[in-house]
Amino acid sequence: MGIGRFLDDWTAGKLGENDRITRKSLDEYIERKLAETVKYAVENSSFYREKYKDTAERFEDLPFETQEELREREMDMLCVKPGEISRIVTLDTGGSTGKPKRVYFTEEDQQLTIDFFENGMRLMADENDKILILMPAKVPGSIGKLLGTALRNFGAKTVEYGLPEARPAATEEGNEEIEGLLKIIEKEEITGVVALPTHMAMIADANREKGTLKWVLLSAEYVDEQVCDKIERSFRCKVYEHYGMTEMGLGCAVACGCSEGYHVREADLYIEIIDPDTGNVLPDGEYGEIVFTTLTRNGMPFIRYRTGDYSRWLTDECRCGSILRRLDKVGPRNAVKGYLRDR
Repeated sequence: MGIGRFLDDWTAGKLGENDRITRKSLDEYIERKLAETVKYAVENSSFYREKYKDTAERFEDLPFETQEELREREMDMLCVKPGEISRIVTLDTGGSTGKPKRVYFTEEDQQLTIDFFENGMRLMADENDKILILMPAKVPGSIGKLLGTALRNFGAKTVEYGLPEARPAATEEGNEEIEGLLKIIEKEEITGVVALPTHMAMIADANREKGTLKWVLLSAEYVDEQVCDKIERSFRCKVYEHYGMTEMGLGCAVACGCSEGYHVREADLYIEIIDPDTGNVLPDGEYGEIVFTTLTRNGMPFIRYRTGDYSRWLTDECRCGSILRRLDKVGPRNAVKGYLRDR
């Protein structure tokens, strides 16, 4: 099995396919799951029952869901009893005013995240890797904990450091933390790191030795090309990129070794690219706002949720041979998405 087709084979398993998936079988699955998701949400959520009381005949005519609705109607969006929720993620707005967003997950929803992480990480990691996780990892269910579980599922070793406190405006304490992370990389013979671009750029700036890193995965922030180049030069390693947000279940799309866009987790998420002014779905290849619908979530499904992020569909076939659709690099975020908490 070629590593570039790994996510295809994983997706085929989720569809119940014995052989490799085809574009036709995947599109038919998505169409079926969209109908099931809308039906499930209307039957189990007062928010969706009210929002879709005049259900449109076509999915693309359903009204969009907004971040403001999430802030104001979070409990009404639930499709399960509160006691069935195992994890609530709070996203701060960063200001003294403004209600935070809260996203709810059942245990089954979190297992979907682990499943995607386990298979997505296989594009760059294997059982011989030792991986430093610089993401929130203090409590069960946090992104770092889920990622650590996923990596250990296929035999990799992990160091769950958590989210660094260091910030680009260098302080003595910040410099000490970055130097400490470099020592961990050296002492533990770390071969891979998962981190925010901000922190990894600081580590690369402080690096004096080439070290043992084979790869770095950047996520949770916009990934600047200059940052990628800096990290690759500093450690002589390969940089991968991941795009996702908490509402998506923490994961959406990941780059393969060809570094030509991000392969989407299509069995769990349906992505649309829309004109942000008209709301019309745009032709493939045109830039617009990313809108997504969850296909497999139980606790808090999202339907046509506007992310405020911008990208386009890549129309050429990836050199890895995957049939999964690819998003182009997601542009800098204009809207406040909320800040990760290491808790």
